[in-house]
Amino acid sequence: MIEIPAALAVLCLFFYLALVLKKELHMLQLNSYFNTRYIKWYKQNLRTRCDIIKVLVVLSGVLPGCWDYWLSPVAGILLPIAGVVVLVRQKAKKKLDFTKRAVRLFILSLLLPAAALAVTFAATQNIRLAALLLAAFIAFSFFLMLLANTLIQPLETLVNRWYINDAKKKIKNYTDLTVIAVTGSYGKTSVKHFLQSILSEQYNVLITPGSFNTTLGVVRTVREQLQPVHEVFIVEMGAKKAGDVAEICRIVRPEYGVITAIGPQHLETFGTVGNVKKAKLEIISALPAGGKGFVNAAGITPGDLPADVKAPVVSFGVEEDADYCARNIVYTARGMSFDVYHDGEKRLSLETALLGEHNVSNLLACCAVALSLGLEKYKIEKAVKGIRAVAHRLEVKPLPNGVTIIDDAFNSNPVGSKMALEALKRIEGKRKIVITPGMIELGAEEAERNYAFGQTIAGNCDIAVLVGVHRTQPVQEGIKSAGFPAGNLVVCKNLSEANNYVKSILQPGDVVLYENDLPDTFNE
Repeated sequence: MIEIPAALAVLCLFFYLALVLKKELHMLQLNSYFNTRYIKWYKQNLRTRCDIIKVLVVLSGVLPGCWDYWLSPVAGILLPIAGVVVLVRQKAKKKLDFTKRAVRLFILSLLLPAAALAVTFAATQNIRLAALLLAAFIAFSFFLMLLANTLIQPLETLVNRWYINDAKKKIKNYTDLTVIAVTGSYGKTSVKHFLQSILSEQYNVLITPGSFNTTLGVVRTVREQLQPVHEVFIVEMGAKKAGDVAEICRIVRPEYGVITAIGPQHLETFGTVGNVKKAKLEIISALPAGGKGFVNAAGITPGDLPADVKAPVVSFGVEEDADYCARNIVYTARGMSFDVYHDGEKRLSLETALLGEHNVSNLLACCAVALSLGLEKYKIEKAVKGIRAVAHRLEVKPLPNGVTIIDDAFNSNPVGSKMALEALKRIEGKRKIVITPGMIELGAEEAERNYAFGQTIAGNCDIAVLVGVHRTQPVQEGIKSAGFPAGNLVVCKNLSEANNYVKSILQPGDVVLYENDLPDTFNE
């Protein structure tokens, strides 16, 4: 006969397990469903994963006599309920996206323990043993999710292949569609949006939304959003390893390709900046003879181009020797102004609300593409004047209290962060304040790069607020080495604490730069 308290305990434990697995799925998704990255994240965060309620739930199932005495209802029913409350109240910066893949994986991760419970109970008729088994699944939820992700890989490979082939067939039928591919270590999303604003003056333009810059993100855009009315399709292409850009190019077959910049990004997977460059240049190799490539002169020279290049390639940048270069750059209270020269001839006079030298480079790339597509001068200048910063990418936000916020919270990198800090120094305002957790995914160079980042902070800011006591150690050392006033360096445990501190000291005229905002997988 089934014991009612034990049966209720099993139900509560299973519901708690479901929420624990949902959290594991979220972390796996943030690690792009890669088991290797998921395992690395687990090792790095082992000391922060022992939540007390989870420990008590597990101990209640394994300590002798727990089910026979007073701890039974508390451990079996009340503790899982408390655990549910704790998990539900935890807020994520980026919520779990229940895509079809995530749903399939979540269902499988629940079916595995459910099947084990059913077999155990059928064989033993012991509901308490089932509860003990559930406690074990809760304790080893990470490994359960890892197993589910491994088992489902063959199915996901088949599903992905079908989606890719379907996207290829669809885009092949759009013979009049002009496809522009955009890649780079940074600046991809900004160039994509800026280019859309400019080309929309003459064409019906579709872009890959948000950060849909992976193979499946692009495939999803093609299958769900591309329509016969679209004349131009701008595709952002990200890369974590060699071959990623080439794979997307085989699907969308771009005619034009833009490499925004080359820098030390994703060095954990690429290893060196040279490997990053080779991966980004895959976009140039994919262009047909009738197409055209646009590369940043600061990172790519003619000698870097692959031997299999078929399309002509031009350069852009603030450097004088670039095919498309900027001159007469002036910072104003409203943004910047500069002139665009092509082969020594002045082609455009631009005014923009954007800030930073990297945005000069981004706009140069867009103007080069627009001019190559035949857009008239006045259309380009008009569009550029109306462009605003992409969300979280050096986005200026004046507040009613006289404080100015510069939001550069998306995915900081060594070059972009330096330019953001220089823009902070040059913008009008009183005290210049930076809030940052430092930079990540820089491989063996991470400590060195963050040390240099700290030195740059010291040279461009009045007050530095760092997020993460342990992670920001190299940044702290860099700031101190530059002779920065000790009283103006504040280290906080988390972003909430940092925000509260800054709010307590803000004065009208202050300018606050948010440089990078790490996902939940990096919480200390």
